[in-house]
Amino acid sequence: MKIISVVLMCFFILACSSTKVHLYTRYLSAEETQGVTQDLEALGFDVIANTLVFPDDIEQSTLLYSPFVEGENSINILINSLDKSGWVVSSVKPLFSGNHYYAQNSVGLLLLPDGLVKNDQVTTQDLANEYVSKKCQRSIKLRLNSDATYQFLYSNNTYNENEQLKGNWQITSYPYIELISLNKAWRFYYEVHKNIESDVVGKIEIIELKPVDEQYTLPECSYVYGIRA
Repeated sequence: MKIISVVLMCFFILACSSTKVHLYTRYLSAEETQGVTQDLEALGFDVIANTLVFPDDIEQSTLLYSPFVEGENSINILINSLDKSGWVVSSVKPLFSGNHYYAQNSVGLLLLPDGLVKNDQVTTQDLANEYVSKKCQRSIKLRLNSDATYQFLYSNNTYNENEQLKGNWQITSYPYIELISLNKAWRFYYEVHKNIESDVVGKIEIIELKPVDEQYTLPECSYVYGIRA
């Protein structure tokens, strides 16, 4: 019986050995990412993690696959392994979704933890980007980091040492976010706007942060970030 088990495990690993799994970790914790990665690598899958934005039509844990995946049981092995680890893949779709396309012998694995519903609101993970100023007297970048810190960056380095330019940020009550300087002396509030614009190439998903109050120590700028849909 032991020999049979070893032979079956070897078969599974050979069947999955060259299949690439593009793991979307945008909504996963570091521990969840590590657990899923270790489980799949143990079965011989090649796991490639990314933090890309989910396509708009993905609302639940989903597997996107190429019809040319090698080993007819590879998809089933992957889904069964996830199920045993507590991840229920609710949707399995071929080829592509949005602008996410998967080549020969590869799959896209987009996981949403229980209780997290991706909808028209914007999560902390979605907001963690580098924004550029819009309709502003100065050229400024605003970095909202995934560790809940922020930083304003002026193109002119003279301003970059001001104490209000670094601190922590949070979503207070959607669609509003709050930035608090490191010394707690300054608070800035922005309203999150999400829309879709089009150009000659296609659609662009835009997140714009608009100031809510008068900002005496900062130029009154909006900040935008865009990604192709």
